[in-house]
Amino acid sequence: MHRDYLIRPPIRIFIFDNRIEIISPGSLPDNLTVEKIRKGNSHIRNPILVSFIAKGLLTCRGLGSGIKSALEDLPDIDFADDRD
Repeated sequence: MHRDYLIRPPIRIFIFDNRIEIISPGSLPDNLTVEKIRKGNSHIRNPILVSFIAKGLLTCRGLGSGIKSALEDLPDIDFADDRD
């Protein structure tokens, strides 16, 4: 749902003994920054997929709540924006 489908490289997941790294190609949308994400801001990148969620066709615990939920469980999550 978060993917920029105009970018071809796949999302990569690396599992290490002490961490998991998720690499999602592309930059953050619009003026979204890591700091804004940590504060709870979100951006709907794929409104068509969101419309399916709103209709209850896909499971979701609340739009824009994923990072907030993850940070509640693991506040030391490290985010990197490599657009530069």
